[in-house]
Amino acid sequence: MNSEFVLEQLALGKRIDGRDPLQQRMIQCHFGPQSTGAIELSLGETRVFATTSASITTPNPIRPSEGFLKFHLDLQVLRDTGYMHNPIKLGMEIEKYIEKVIKGSKALDTESLCILSGKNVWSIDVNVALINNDGNLLDAMYLCCIFSLQHFRRPQVSVSLQGVKLEIEKRLVPLSIHHIPLSVTYAILELNEQTILLQDPCLEEEAVQNGRITYSVNIYNDICHVHKPGGSPINISILQQLTTVTLMKSRPYTEEIRNLLINNKGFPIEKTVTLFKFELPKQANDAIQVEQLEQLYNQ
Repeated sequence: MNSEFVLEQLALGKRIDGRDPLQQRMIQCHFGPQSTGAIELSLGETRVFATTSASITTPNPIRPSEGFLKFHLDLQVLRDTGYMHNPIKLGMEIEKYIEKVIKGSKALDTESLCILSGKNVWSIDVNVALINNDGNLLDAMYLCCIFSLQHFRRPQVSVSLQGVKLEIEKRLVPLSIHHIPLSVTYAILELNEQTILLQDPCLEEEAVQNGRITYSVNIYNDICHVHKPGGSPINISILQQLTTVTLMKSRPYTEEIRNLLINNKGFPIEKTVTLFKFELPKQANDAIQVEQLEQLYNQ
């Protein structure tokens, strides 16, 4: 799609897919076996697949009571489709972001992965592969990671004088996830001397953006991380309002995920199912747009 057309529509206050400026695309998630934490997540037309595995290993001598949590990204699709940016650099950026949010906020505390201090710990590996790119890979791959960790179940273990033994016949148990940090990305565009902010930019919008900023927030109104990899600067008053907007979105978003992901006990664990398909509630969007969007764009 022609970049000029995208900019013309934005100048008229329209997005090419009909969304409001601060509206996210629909999220759809297919869940596979819990023993592998298999997740296929769609954010609009962006599709990502993730699995989680666990193995028992020896800890780092410097941190004898901490396990390991590792993330591995596969962006081969970008290389095959001639992506205009550097896929390796983007992959490193996304991987570092995921680690900072999940480890830095202690959403999953690595100390909870300790079995026997100094001898045995769990090593958790999350493998994420891009299937189709239609923009906002950061949010899509991060959400797929955290959903996979939530969905995954590991074997139970018993500790005796003989060592650590896997209890394969016993019920699988979940990882200790303390909270769910969310990831919300906004594209920044400078158009006709105005700053335009677009949540969850699609691929065509990313092609014309002047920068982007990503918030990681949770239901407790904690700002777990803010990621802005260069690009156009943001006025401090706009940044403050954008922070408020993002925190307003975190509660309905998190409650929807908790109701459908954490509290749902009945979905099958040995076949892929569609567990939820939803749009973020527009109530907050509507209130924000009436009172704040005009202020955001007119500064």
